Amino acid sequence: MSAPFVSEVEVRFRHCDPAGIVFYPRYFEMINDFVEEWFDKGMGMPFHALHVDRQIGTPLASVQCDFTAPSRWHERLRQELAVRRIGGASFTAGVRFAGPDGSTRLKAELTIVTVDLRVMRSTAIPDDLRQRMQAFLITG
Repeated sequence: MSAPFVSEVEVRFRHCDPAGIVFYPRYFEMINDFVEEWFDKGMGMPFHALHVDRQIGTPLASVQCDFTAPSRWHERLRQELAVRRIGGASFTAGVRFAGPDGSTRLKAELTIVTVDLRVMRSTAIPDDLRQRMQAFLITG
């Protein structure tokens, strides 16, 4: 049974605008940190090993994001990531951040491409990475 990768993040002062709510570009930094954590802790494939040792980059090709409610300084947000599609050289992941009460704060759909950093061109998702992603693939 597939399940999303789950983690938590604390909203810090650096994430907030003068009103004390998350300034929307900071959510994109949080999403990026979360994706990196998923590679490392969820799939056991640290970004450093993938990017430096194997020369495979993972740039974001597309993002669709809906902000549904504000998040405030010092709240802990539940982060969830589920793989929606695994293609040849890209995959799509759904991300959700929820507040302490479980209400959705944001939903995003990310398309991430695997790139050979030596030639800066897309490359097939490595088989070992593809297998690890399967554990987070949600169908339906």
